[in-house]
Amino acid sequence: MSEPSHTMSVRDIMAVNVVTIQPDALILEVARLMAKMDIGSVVVVDGHKPVGIITESDIVRRVIAAERDPTACIAKEVMSSPIIHVTSDTPLTEAMRVMARSGIRRLIVLKNDSLAGIITSRDILRWSPELIDVLVESLRLREGPTEGGAETEAEEDELVAYGGICDVCGEYSTDLVFEDGKYLCESCRR
Repeated sequence: MSEPSHTMSVRDIMAVNVVTIQPDALILEVARLMAKMDIGSVVVVDGHKPVGIITESDIVRRVIAAERDPTACIAKEVMSSPIIHVTSDTPLTEAMRVMARSGIRRLIVLKNDSLAGIITSRDILRWSPELIDVLVESLRLREGPTEGGAETEAEEDELVAYGGICDVCGEYSTDLVFEDGKYLCESCRR
């Protein structure tokens, strides 16, 4: 930790060897892969484009608790999508705010719309324990505005980037916006 965390970016600590699976992979295969690799999530890719993520929690809630057969359901039925992502240039403090605001512990890192890596809250805290203050601040903002120029909800929403398949045209986009109950790419927005 030679440089201060406030100048560090996601690139400095992201994992670049990301375990991926195809959308049609059986959940049993996904769970076995996660156990074998001793990891808590896999990224679902269609070609080279990340379209979702499956975490241990997703498997517990969407398969086991729902009493679904893991040999009969596939990744695209269980994955969380669209993905929430950052770029490798994103400052660590901003990445932590995105995680806190979105209620997630893992962020996909994209470069030119392709998967470049993944970063977890554990990675951030391992390298920069003082970022806990950022998490506390972000959670406080969720509960209500504070004095002293706290970011508005609209400004905070700009921190969160969604990537995946547009619900209207079916094309991949790293710039999806949730509008009228659908995720829309730039060309399909009004």
